[in-house]
Amino acid sequence: MSLRLRINLFITLLFALILAGGSFFIIRNAREAVRDEIQATAHLTLQLIEIAFASTVYDVRFDLREKVLNQIAHLESARHLDIQLYQSYSAEQKIFVDNEFVITADAPKWFSKLVKPRPIEYRHTIPGTGAPHTVILIRANPSDEITEVWGETKGSLGLLVVFVILANILVYFMLGRGLAPLETILKGLGGIEQGDYRLRLPKFNLPELSRISEKFNLMADVLERSREENRFLTQRSLAIQESERRSLAHELHDELGQSITAIKAVAVSIEQQSSVSRNTVADNAEAIIKVSNRMYDVARNMMRRLRPPVLDELGLITALQEMIDDWNARHQDIFCCFSFAGELNSLGEDINISLYRIVQESLTNIVKHAQASNVDVKISLLNSHKHTQDASVNSVELIVQDNGRGFNIKTTQQGLGLLGMRERTEALNGTFRLTSKPGYGVRMRIVIPVNKKEI
Repeated sequence: MSLRLRINLFITLLFALILAGGSFFIIRNAREAVRDEIQATAHLTLQLIEIAFASTVYDVRFDLREKVLNQIAHLESARHLDIQLYQSYSAEQKIFVDNEFVITADAPKWFSKLVKPRPIEYRHTIPGTGAPHTVILIRANPSDEITEVWGETKGSLGLLVVFVILANILVYFMLGRGLAPLETILKGLGGIEQGDYRLRLPKFNLPELSRISEKFNLMADVLERSREENRFLTQRSLAIQESERRSLAHELHDELGQSITAIKAVAVSIEQQSSVSRNTVADNAEAIIKVSNRMYDVARNMMRRLRPPVLDELGLITALQEMIDDWNARHQDIFCCFSFAGELNSLGEDINISLYRIVQESLTNIVKHAQASNVDVKISLLNSHKHTQDASVNSVELIVQDNGRGFNIKTTQQGLGLLGMRERTEALNGTFRLTSKPGYGVRMRIVIPVNKKEI
């Protein structure tokens, strides 16, 4: 069952309770009005009869009482009342009369049954000079009063019923109109699920749905940007991979290939000479040593490009110190200050190589873009048991800050270097934060969680 139908069903039940409660009070008030009206009329009539006969008690003319009784006997049923005379041979004699009237009110039967009061009956006995006594029986007939009350009540009941129906219809259409954007939101989520990150939701009238629309569009922007960054990273990674392969192939061909060819040529020359002097052998041996040293240097440089050996042999801190010292030696106009705190030589292979490459890429970017004169690189181990329930989880923090020209983060498109550093950090469940503004340099802070067991 849809949300619209559920809400409308709930509101319909609420309106039904309101209708039932309102009808109950209206009918109860109508019943009380009928009862009070006919009771008051009957009681007033009895009082008037008692007053009329009380004035004849001391009258010497007994025919006056008879005339009053004859007039009452010939009275037709008055409004709301039925007056009858009965003869009784004893004042204690009970006269049994069917008090139930046939309701002839101009009203629905269900209404008449609901508002009809209990039978109301008044008796007044007039003693005679002898038996029998005369009993005046006054009974209330609610038919006329029910007719009047129905005329007054049906308007209220009808208005209440019309109000409930119209209100329910209005709520149904208002719910349909108010919840219509949900279908648009569901279609948008379905499009996101299918990978269409260009979908955007319009601004809705309801503030709650409008906030949902804003968050949805922001999510779609982030997903679309992330996909574009991933595509860019993938393309650039493939391009860099091919470039590295091409460079390695050239170096293998130009350096190692020529060196091996030179060694082979010297060896062939020695072999072809029938008599080789000692000096000639020494010269050829020296040439072979030089070529071999050149081959070793080329191979060592190639291995360092692929992965710095010092990182595996001496640890992260020594590798960073060696890299930064070499960087300072090659860039006389910029000085990089390196500091560290904590036991950082057992962070794990993935974290070590990632931090090393991030610092390496940061220094490369500073040379290309920052125009800085001073760089600070700080790496430290953070004890995070104060901030988390799991005391076995620490974090390593890396801060790289320069005093260069900076840039506007919102308007400047990030290059491959920053994207690569962010990807490396997020791959290790870390956080990457970059702050900068024109004229105030760049500050990069990276925090990566480290399992204490690895330290």
